[in-house]
Amino acid sequence: MDENIYIQDILSQPAALLSALDRFDLDPLQPYAQALRNGEYDRIILTGMGASGYAAYPAWLQLLEAGLPAFWVDCAELSHYARQLITRRSLVWAISQSGRSAEILRLLDLMQETPPAAFIATTNDLASPLAQAASLTLSLEAAVEETVSTRTYLNSLAISQLAAQALCSSNLGLHYYDLRKAADGIASYLANWDEHLRMLEGLVGRPQHLALVGRGPSMAAVLTGELIIGEAAKFPALGLNAAQFRHGPLEMAGSQLTVLVFGGPGETADLNRHLLQDLLSFGTPAFWLSPSPEMELPTLPMPQASGIGLPLAEIVPVQLLSVNLATLTGFVPGKFLYSGKVTLTE
Repeated sequence: MDENIYIQDILSQPAALLSALDRFDLDPLQPYAQALRNGEYDRIILTGMGASGYAAYPAWLQLLEAGLPAFWVDCAELSHYARQLITRRSLVWAISQSGRSAEILRLLDLMQETPPAAFIATTNDLASPLAQAASLTLSLEAAVEETVSTRTYLNSLAISQLAAQALCSSNLGLHYYDLRKAADGIASYLANWDEHLRMLEGLVGRPQHLALVGRGPSMAAVLTGELIIGEAAKFPALGLNAAQFRHGPLEMAGSQLTVLVFGGPGETADLNRHLLQDLLSFGTPAFWLSPSPEMELPTLPMPQASGIGLPLAEIVPVQLLSVNLATLTGFVPGKFLYSGKVTLTE
């Protein structure tokens, strides 16, 4: 199975992440940070599609925490229903691994009608239309992928969070440390990937129904997990904010629903823990995902990480779960059947 391209891409993530961190250049972001301090931008709009868009979620939260007027909008909705968000004083920041998906191309056309004050791109293809149109391009340095997003997703998380902190005029030293420690934790975890696959099969098996829930920056893993389990394993999964899960979907609790609960940052970890305990009391197979396992809770092991490195580590056990589910349901893990690496049709 280790010859599978998707698995090879998963295993190559730590090295690709370290390469991107080594090449990340803070200096080109300084004029944009200064313009923010000077009040030259009325808002920051983060946009993308699929895993690229979800990878921007933690960066959006960091901008909000810094008191900046930031919006996180998927590129299709931005181009069709929220185009009024883009003004001539906006900073638009688009994240797209290919830089040429259908929605990105529509956004580029839209911005010709209403040019923003500044346009930042994060992409893996410096020759793409997105990169060529941007006033600043942040390269993912993730090498070419042929299947479901792995390296490009992790590197998008890392680069977007570092860039957000740079725009907030933050000292990046601690954040670099968190990301490098996450790379080490992921490498250590993946060194025994086949053991983790067997453990996942024993603990989770082939669930009848599957949900992923979390809060805050963990929503990147929740939403991307829902995406890649469907994409790589052809298995339907539900990804929701843990609070939203209580508003209705909790009624699905019981033996037929398996739930993965991301512990997430400390400020909401207790809320997530209480949800997991409630699910267990309802007879639901539910599992805790956190770098700090808790003996009294059913736990799925995950890489060690903290700070802005945590969202990167959270997706890795879900990637392996998608491999397991694909195998159990008779599909080649990560193989596209109806779409492709780049979505060219809206």
